[in-house]
Amino acid sequence: MTDLPQELQPDPALKQRVVSALVAAGLVKRRRPWRAWGVAAAAAVVLLTVGVSVFRPRHMLAPGNTYVLLLHEDSAWVPPPPGHNRERRAELARWADSLDEVGKFVRAGQLIGPGSAIDGLFMIRAADDSDAVRIAATCPFRKHGGRVELKRYVE
Repeated sequence: MTDLPQELQPDPALKQRVVSALVAAGLVKRRRPWRAWGVAAAAAVVLLTVGVSVFRPRHMLAPGNTYVLLLHEDSAWVPPPPGHNRERRAELARWADSLDEVGKFVRAGQLIGPGSAIDGLFMIRAADDSDAVRIAATCPFRKHGGRVELKRYVE
């Protein structure tokens, strides 16, 4: 508007009068910049919280080596009573969760296929061989007659 000659420029108070008239008529609401900042800050906090919980690893893996615990159901194995297989799995899951809390659990699974002599496996982290033996000794699979074979895993 500064390029216009003085006689063509609007009255400087015109904008304020128009805005006041629109506000009085209820057609426009006055801006409240603090409200926008508050909403933006709340959104940022929510995004940060979600981002940290989604993208942060649950734990850091313990230093040391990775070991594999191979589970075998040999002749000493005592199968669960009918209908109690879920309890055995839950017992193993609780054990794995306790290892996970201290960064010593990597993963678990089963091998599927004909003639597999291995009934399941756990991958763990241990400081050294004696720590791995100590962890393997706590595996609840053993108390039901199962055999746990320990191997160091190298990529």
